[in-house]
Amino acid sequence: MKQVNAGTGARANHPFERCFHNLGEHSLDDALGALKGAAQSEQCSLNAYDWAQQALPGAELKPGYGYGTVEELHRIYRRDFETSRVKDALREN
Repeated sequence: MKQVNAGTGARANHPFERCFHNLGEHSLDDALGALKGAAQSEQCSLNAYDWAQQALPGAELKPGYGYGTVEELHRIYRRDFETSRVKDALREN
C-alpha cells in the first residue's frame, strides 16, 4: 500500500504508518482493518495504546498517539489521510 513518489522514486509512508514506530508482523491492511473495526464498535473508548497492544501484538504505537482513545486515533488518521489526498491532488494540477 506504499506509494512511490514519482519524482524521487522514494516510498511514501501511508498516513496511518506514521502513528507507529513499526507494525511488527502486521500488514498495513490488517492494522487499518483492526482500527476501523474498533472505531465502529464498543472498543472506540479504549485507550489507543492498550488497544494497539491487544489488537496488534508486536506493533509499536508512537507515544503521542497512545494517550487518546481509539476513536481519537481513528480521527487523527482520517484527518492526516484526507490532508495527504488534498496535497497529492494539488501537486497533480
